[in-house]
Amino acid sequence: MNLWAILVAAVVYFILGSLWFSILFGGFWSKEVERLGILIKDPAKSTIAAKMVQTFVGNLIAAFSMGYIVFAAHSFNSIAGLKLGLLCGIGFAAVAMIIAYTWESRSFRLQMIDTGYAVIGITMCGIIISAWR
Repeated sequence: MNLWAILVAAVVYFILGSLWFSILFGGFWSKEVERLGILIKDPAKSTIAAKMVQTFVGNLIAAFSMGYIVFAAHSFNSIAGLKLGLLCGIGFAAVAMIIAYTWESRSFRLQMIDTGYAVIGITMCGIIISAWR
């Protein structure tokens, strides 16, 4: 496994999340979450670093897992990485989230925002790790 590719994939996944839940869908996402009775507020300065580290560790675990799957599947080009990323993103992350969200009565819009981030992030990991030998 290429540890540099895994690290870069995790950083890209992290940056995607920063953009996804702020500039791209932040307003829609906050409104949908607030409809569930959850008030989203800016984290305190004392907790923001811990939240960012925890998020990055999650992204790193996902990228490392994708790295192992890429290695085991002998996926060594960007198209194979795209297919593998979509398969894992949709088949594992999105399905698990949609099942949970269905029982939590979360809106379709919220499901699509959250699962879209996971699918695109994991797919990007698959592409980066597969293409970077």
